[in-house]
Amino acid sequence: MLNRSRVALAAMFAALLVVSGCSSLTEPQLLTDFEWGEVEDPSTVQAGIQTAVVLGELYILGQMQTPTRCYSLTKDFQRSGSRLTLRISAKNNDTPNCNVSQGGYRYTLVVHNLKFDTYDLQVHHDIAGGQSALYADTVIVR
Repeated sequence: MLNRSRVALAAMFAALLVVSGCSSLTEPQLLTDFEWGEVEDPSTVQAGIQTAVVLGELYILGQMQTPTRCYSLTKDFQRSGSRLTLRISAKNNDTPNCNVSQGGYRYTLVVHNLKFDTYDLQVHHDIAGGQSALYADTVIVR
């Protein structure tokens, strides 16, 4: 009898764990695609961002100018509730012979699997040796 009680208690505990963790297991994973490239004529770059929501996916198009053409871009994307934070870091990659002129870069980041909601978006452009900037936008995903 005591053995049956332990088995029943263990089964209830396991069921409780599954039910309590179910929402985090069944929620879609937030995925991002990030692509960037150097522009041929940096004078055409308008530093900033543009956002668009297409079929429930958030597109962020960004542009930045760098002191030289010797940079690589990386991204860090985080979500906390309805706040989306994107940090684009431009770091000098020390490539020879590319430091004679200003550089310009464009990037696209796509966020998949956002729930329908209104989000506060903050995009940080961190440029090593250059002018950093912060851009904010309110995005409605429907």
